[in-house]
Amino acid sequence: MPAGGLDERRLLALALRAMLAVAVLAALLVLWRFAWGPPRQDAAPSVRVARLSPGSFVWADAPTDVRYLPAGIRPTEAARLRLLVLRDQQGHVRAFYLPADSDGRATVPAGPHWASPGLACADFAPDFSTHDIACRQTAPGFPFAARHRWSLDGRNLTGAAADLQPAPGREVNGDFVLAPVQRPDLQ
Repeated sequence: MPAGGLDERRLLALALRAMLAVAVLAALLVLWRFAWGPPRQDAAPSVRVARLSPGSFVWADAPTDVRYLPAGIRPTEAARLRLLVLRDQQGHVRAFYLPADSDGRATVPAGPHWASPGLACADFAPDFSTHDIACRQTAPGFPFAARHRWSLDGRNLTGAAADLQPAPGREVNGDFVLAPVQRPDLQ
């Protein structure tokens, strides 16, 4: 047998072993994924709050899953909402839905309904020293936005607008996990 034929056999055997190794690795990867089960598609939306110290807050996008949106809000309308998540000085985490402008910035809810299009405000945020949520710096042409104030638990303090809409949920392992909302419009 010529020497060249032996080299071809070795090369072919090596190629087959390499293909077998790749197939085994691919099978292990697929089996590994199945061992952990399918990804949880219906996991509740959450906001990471592990590093949110007492007396601080964070803005987040509102969920698009109708099960977590307040009554009367459709998933297509979630883009016009923002979620204000705050940790008070006692360490309790609360969240509220607020109307947002076309750029996604939260606005001051001023209508009879909490989701009414809000008033422009350059800095709508909680103030933990005065224990309220309000417009800290009005946008040009909207000085009356500063007239509206809410307590840190969402109650209206000025009587000029509705209470803030709470986003029910609880802190679990450093995440504020939203709870499904009882929606009479879906039952």
